[in-house]
Amino acid sequence: MRLGVIADIHGNLPALEAVLARLSRLSVDRVVNLGDCASGPLWPAETVRLLRATPMSHVRGNHDRALGAASPDGLGASDSFAWRDLDADARDWLAGLPFELEVGGARCLHASPKDDDTYLLDAIEGGRLVAAAPGAVETLLGPTRPAVVLCGHSHQPRLLRLDDGTVVVNPGSVGNPAYNADEPGIHVSESGAPHARFAVVTMADFVEIEHHAVAYDWEHAARRAEGNGRADWAHALRTGRVLPT
Repeated sequence: MRLGVIADIHGNLPALEAVLARLSRLSVDRVVNLGDCASGPLWPAETVRLLRATPMSHVRGNHDRALGAASPDGLGASDSFAWRDLDADARDWLAGLPFELEVGGARCLHASPKDDDTYLLDAIEGGRLVAAAPGAVETLLGPTRPAVVLCGHSHQPRLLRLDDGTVVVNPGSVGNPAYNADEPGIHVSESGAPHARFAVVTMADFVEIEHHAVAYDWEHAARRAEGNGRADWAHALRTGRVLPT
């Protein structure tokens, strides 16, 4: 079984199109989307339409859940933009996606089994995301673990093999290579490059992981963010780093 694994698209339509085009040439059996599909100042509605029209499996991200709100009042700027751009059917579809799935023997989550807003493969040190200690990952996963666990949320491409042989993979973010966050604690996530990230996971006698970084027209996406009043997103899309303060 070869799985194409995508996550954290955040409404970046041209990045998603580039990733799907590359996946179509890589002979994957299925594609799984680990959530956070639309939130952001880019193309939420168009992105959701493409996802729904493309055969793949989906799990719900924390921002997908947030878009199920009855109104945009109280949502952050990115969620609020997406809420207004999406129609009710699209918002209901996002909010109704499953928390987790088993796909081809892999456990698929947005973040961790604890909840959709807790990092699995990442920890916060000095205000930045770093690789989590294996023991902390084992604690979050619990004692019974499948051969492969797939997660997103941190936007950091990561790979960890635990002592029992469990392989845990984060494919990185398709559409948002850097961000600031204030929970849990103020921190930044930076990939260091503007490329659209995804992974291919091959499950056979051995588990093999391919991390991919695809070039696309990120300047087009950055101009879209600027046009929608988000200089922070524009800088992240161009550089893979957060806007200096």
